[in-house]
Amino acid sequence: MAERPKIVVAGILDTKGNEVRYLADRVRAAGGEPTIMELTVSGEVGWADIGVGELVRRTGHEPGELKAMARGQASDLVAEGGRIVANELLARGRLDGIIAAGGSMGTSIATRIMQGLPIGLPKVMASTMTSGDCRPYVGTKDIAMLYPIAEVGLNRVTRRVLNNAAAGVVGMAAAPAPEAVQDRPLIGCMMFGVTTPTVLRASRHFEERGYDVMVNHAVGSGGRSMEELIADGYIVGMLDITTHEVGDELLGGVLPAGPDRLTGAGKKGIPQVVSVGGLDIINFGAPETVPARLLEETEARVPGRGVYYHNPTVTAVGVSLDEAELVGRTVAEKLNGATGPTALCIPMRGWGAVDLAAPDPALGWPGPGPGPAWWDDPDHPGWSLRARHFVEALRGTIDRSRPNLDVLLVDRHMNEPEFADLMAELLEEMLAGTWKKGSHHDRADAVAF
Repeated sequence: MAERPKIVVAGILDTKGNEVRYLADRVRAAGGEPTIMELTVSGEVGWADIGVGELVRRTGHEPGELKAMARGQASDLVAEGGRIVANELLARGRLDGIIAAGGSMGTSIATRIMQGLPIGLPKVMASTMTSGDCRPYVGTKDIAMLYPIAEVGLNRVTRRVLNNAAAGVVGMAAAPAPEAVQDRPLIGCMMFGVTTPTVLRASRHFEERGYDVMVNHAVGSGGRSMEELIADGYIVGMLDITTHEVGDELLGGVLPAGPDRLTGAGKKGIPQVVSVGGLDIINFGAPETVPARLLEETEARVPGRGVYYHNPTVTAVGVSLDEAELVGRTVAEKLNGATGPTALCIPMRGWGAVDLAAPDPALGWPGPGPGPAWWDDPDHPGWSLRARHFVEALRGTIDRSRPNLDVLLVDRHMNEPEFADLMAELLEEMLAGTWKKGSHHDRADAVAF
């Protein structure tokens, strides 16, 4: 008979004790072996398998200190201790999965513990916060969140939901191991809807040559996850086509990936080919969430501005020329710190599906008219005015003396096949150790930088 999966069941027991105890019972009924971990911030209830006092002691403090602390400070201490204990259980073979139930405080503490556990270990959070912004709770880890309908109380509704949650985590922990496959070198790649054509083509290039490709969605958490994967040594080369998270970080968009975005590959010294996918737009939620100033500038036809209504919950605003220059300087500063082979490729005919001079369904914009983010360069029709300002700022900031850092301007649109092939070929040369600065500058579509 297979060994029963060992599941930590966590929660704040002075307010959610009945629910956590029921969850543990249902874990047992589903075939798991539960261990109740207490996350109470006001003192110990006394019946948990792992009391909160043990968590506090593991941080070098005494349990009695909790009552004298503000709740926020106390929660930090409990989360820190929970991480330590959970990882110790994992190292001893006593943790196959973790599940928690809670409101805002319990969810905050429990998910911080879950974020400290490795990817692949089952993690389930039954939380009333699931109906809101889950980014702080999920972070960059594979945490499954389930809305439990009610915060407190056991009844015919909540028992069914918690029973499902318990069965889910036990089922995950008891799942058969994936079939053995040969590990292939892993390429990192970032994608957003506006760069899908070029990302998929460049990814296929590497898949056909014996690599696996990790394509992360550039929605903030995707970029943070990728930077962590790079730091942890999973990624051998970075195809960083879509970098708009850098723009959202600078310009107030809702999909930032933090100040460290676009720095991991440089610090690690792995090859990276970088582009400007999605840097033509700032991302917001529903139309009413767009700052009034940006809408007014759009109405006034401020160069660069334009509004793209992607769906009822996603609205994008075109990046102005001044903002493009700020982004250009920032990208240059980040790449100046790179220690490995690095090439920045800039398509002069647009940076994504809504940044096109004319309709072209193959490139992502069916029309009518030009894409909503498009602004034509009057000095070079068919080129992006935004791209020109970005490049001008880049010239004044990027360290052109570095032998490992190159810039290629290309008379192409981001989603043209030729541009995807260029980026893939550059990274392939870097991985093979044959790349040199100046590679591909002799192309017919190359533009002098």
